[in-house]
Amino acid sequence: MQEIKYALIQENQIKNIFLCENYELANQLAKASFGNDAFAVDTTDYLTSIGNKFINGKFYYLNENGNQEEAIYLPSEKVIIDELHVKLIKSQLALTDSYEDKMSLENKILKLQQTIANLYEKMEETN
Repeated sequence: MQEIKYALIQENQIKNIFLCENYELANQLAKASFGNDAFAVDTTDYLTSIGNKFINGKFYYLNENGNQEEAIYLPSEKVIIDELHVKLIKSQLALTDSYEDKMSLENKILKLQQTIANLYEKMEETN
């Protein structure tokens, strides 16, 4: 099982960061270490460190000017691959639709050409 990076949160502050195999264990460790109001949050995809804040479901850090900014989101390779896979499938479907439209249009053009040829033959016969 893959280990996940968890932040131990108490009073909206990251008190510790560690790797753990599951949320339940990470949350138990948070409570055992920092009390019942502490909890664990998966921070795998965010650039965080001890002392950063966790407020209303978002991570924050203090920039060089001392202003609070939202933590940088760094998606994992799996997230990036999954997103690219979805985009690839959508592109393939769009390409398939375009190809089918092209084939349909070519078929209509062919039928139109045959109709024009038949009309031309009939005109030649009447002359």
